[in-house]
Amino acid sequence: MDIEKLQDKIYDAYYSEGNTQFRKNVRKRIHWVCSNALGEEILDIGCSQGITSILLGREGKKVFGIDLSETAINDANENLQKEDETTQKLVHFQKENLMLFSFKEKYDCVILGEVLEHINDVQSFFSKAVAQLENNGRLIVTTPFGINDFIDHKRTFYLLDFLKLQTEQLHITEIEFFGKWIGVIFEKGSNITRKELDNDLLYRFEKAIYQIERDYINKQNQYQKENKILKDKLQKAQDINTSIKTNNDFKKKFLNEKVEKVKIQKELLEQYSREQQLLKEQRELSRQYEMLQHRYNNIKNSTLGKLTVKYWNLRNRRSKK
Repeated sequence: MDIEKLQDKIYDAYYSEGNTQFRKNVRKRIHWVCSNALGEEILDIGCSQGITSILLGREGKKVFGIDLSETAINDANENLQKEDETTQKLVHFQKENLMLFSFKEKYDCVILGEVLEHINDVQSFFSKAVAQLENNGRLIVTTPFGINDFIDHKRTFYLLDFLKLQTEQLHITEIEFFGKWIGVIFEKGSNITRKELDNDLLYRFEKAIYQIERDYINKQNQYQKENKILKDKLQKAQDINTSIKTNNDFKKKFLNEKVEKVKIQKELLEQYSREQQLLKEQRELSRQYEMLQHRYNNIKNSTLGKLTVKYWNLRNRRSKK
């Protein structure tokens, strides 16, 4: 699988034109992450195009952003060049693999912004991220909440999955729901108050589930309406097709009749042509007859002709006797 083709375009989504719901959701999650990124030294794991790192750099945070995608890091550095000189000095992007990279320092805050859903061995990856935290440091995680099918998503996260990631030295201190996404803040240290599964958390959890279900039902109802419209259009198209077929049958019948008429007309024309030819031949014979008759009369009225006629008349009378 080509990781370069699967990279998130989160920077583009953040600055996309139009007041779309997707843009609102992206900005809400990123702003929540930034508002909870405490401390001066920040590690942004899976930084993508660098929008979170850049926003934190603008606030004077020193940020190290890493990502497996070379294209994403190139985009992040290109986006960083648009910032002022101070922000450029505070933010650094580098193509690295968290599991293979040796860090030389600890960080006040580590960010895993929509990264864990792409990981098979979540526990090992998560532990390596936690290991980069200073004591009393903060780990901020966001992932899709519930089923979110995507070609590179390895698993689905629910509330219990995050509760299981807690240890004696790492506790959840805040959980936030963003529709189809969830945000969780872990804090490292033995004196951290652990987030309990209380009524407030259960209420917000059920509210998030309700909203997801409501969105699903609304989409289902919308699809049913669109499906009905499509069915009506299909029926109309079928009716038109039937009408066209009937019309085509009529045209075919009409054309067949026309062909038959043309055939008859052709036969009549051929008959007419033959009659015209016979008439022409008759006229020619009449002309020849008239010429012969004229020549006969001329001969008959001549002296020789008269003698010849008398001769034959006399001969005919004798033959009768």
